[in-house]
Amino acid sequence: MMRIKIGEALIKDSKINENQLQHALQVQKELIKKKRLGEILIDLGYVSKRDLREVTKKYEHKVQIGVILIENRAITSEVLEEALEIQKEKKKPIGNILIDLGAITEEEFAKAFSIQMDLPYVLPDKRLIDMKLFSRLPEKFMHEYGALPMWENEGAVTVLVHDPTDGFVQKFLRNTYGEKYEMAVAPKSAIKKVLEEIVKEKELVSSSVMSPVDESQQTAFRRYPMDDDTPARSGTGQIVNIVNYILSNAIKERASDIHVESQVDRLRVRYRIDGKLIYRTDLPKYLMDPIIRRLKVMARMDITEIRDTQEGRIFISYNKQDIDLRVSIFATVLGGAVTIRLLTKELGLRDLEDLGMLPRVLKTLKLILDSPSGLILFTGPTGCGKTTSLYACLNYLNTWNVKIVTLEDPVEYSIEGISQCQVKSMKEGIIAERVKAMMHQDPDVMVIGEISNEATAYGAIQTALTGHMVCSTIHTDDSIGAVLRLLDSGLRTFLLSSTSMAILSQRLVRKICPQCRERYSPSVEIVKEFHIKNFDPDQFEFYRGILIQQKGATNLIVHSQ
Repeated sequence: MMRIKIGEALIKDSKINENQLQHALQVQKELIKKKRLGEILIDLGYVSKRDLREVTKKYEHKVQIGVILIENRAITSEVLEEALEIQKEKKKPIGNILIDLGAITEEEFAKAFSIQMDLPYVLPDKRLIDMKLFSRLPEKFMHEYGALPMWENEGAVTVLVHDPTDGFVQKFLRNTYGEKYEMAVAPKSAIKKVLEEIVKEKELVSSSVMSPVDESQQTAFRRYPMDDDTPARSGTGQIVNIVNYILSNAIKERASDIHVESQVDRLRVRYRIDGKLIYRTDLPKYLMDPIIRRLKVMARMDITEIRDTQEGRIFISYNKQDIDLRVSIFATVLGGAVTIRLLTKELGLRDLEDLGMLPRVLKTLKLILDSPSGLILFTGPTGCGKTTSLYACLNYLNTWNVKIVTLEDPVEYSIEGISQCQVKSMKEGIIAERVKAMMHQDPDVMVIGEISNEATAYGAIQTALTGHMVCSTIHTDDSIGAVLRLLDSGLRTFLLSSTSMAILSQRLVRKICPQCRERYSPSVEIVKEFHIKNFDPDQFEFYRGILIQQKGATNLIVHSQ
């Protein structure tokens, strides 16, 4: 059966008409640089990207790898053109050429390949492997063709491969599992690494190693031990390993948040690293319920409640480091979404000097913090580091002769020497009662975690009026916005003017890693975007980050105004 052309398919599905197709073909013929018909139709406004993707999938037209990489901002069209010119000479797959050029990583190529083939993308780890399945495939085949059995659901085995189009691999898997197998895509080097790790540890896997942790012995103050050397397991032990894999990888990559979300046919795991949400891996859809149950057990939530949202905390120990996890479980139409905030003292508790403030701003802030009374607010959008700055101020103030009392929802970091109180509700009656109780503690400094309503705003102002130093945060875009929001909450202007000492607005700024940067000259277009008059870029040195395999995210600093 002959495959229908993309233009005919779009007409057949009433996405375009014949005149539009002919116009697009004429434009394609007149172009100096070759361009796909689908891209031309999008540029002309005849179809949307979504329409084109739906039609190509329906009529089995595969979207080219280069187009997928451009759509996901992994490369530019100029880089793709360069790779296509090289392909004419070397006759190599476009993905290999882009990897050789350093334009993309093997991981990015595997993600694009999975989108093209409409298969899940999985980043393998030995803790995800079901060892019963591993023993059913010959090791020689797995090493030679980059295949790795992962898990089994209702008799169907998911096998990880680096090239799902390989005919021999498909035939071998069909002979082994019949028609009950599914494929997922992963980088070949990652598959090879996991295979080598499992082969080395096969002798160590025993019933004693795989014995489950006795959860009944866990107390409210005991931390769950977690490490990277846990051998692969089967059954319920594999669920424990999968959760440990998700958590420990996020810690290693310095993620601030973990997102596990149900999709139509899979789970998607993403990490927020340096303020940017990064897609990490896919998992089978059926694992969502076991993963949520495991997290609920660890966070001491109600495992019988499946429809309502729940929040809890998990305390773990990883590589001799104590880490607190704030877990939020949210019911969605596709099954559920789990978001986990990672709270580590190493990343979260900083000194004021570590925030990257300008010397002038830092000196002024320290002078204000040394004042006996007044209100200090940190403001900015979600995820800009307000809480980090607030705790840095507490670190600065936390001495033997200063009594600090806090009112937080929730307590994100525990600091020795500070009396921290966690409240479940910031309603007016509760806040008034707690603020009164805080005053009876004879504090020098009082902290209200966030000013989110009229009750918290009034409580902060009244506390500052009594001669105490008060620190807090508020969600606004800038410093002026904080003043307007406080006035909108009902505060009188004379109260605000007589108590406010400082309002600091901040943003996170990405820094280039000193070990992986290179000098370059910015283009004229980039310089023009900043609207700087009489600016000569040749008088300055400019650097940009370079792509390094397996490189973590960049460090961040705080910029204050």
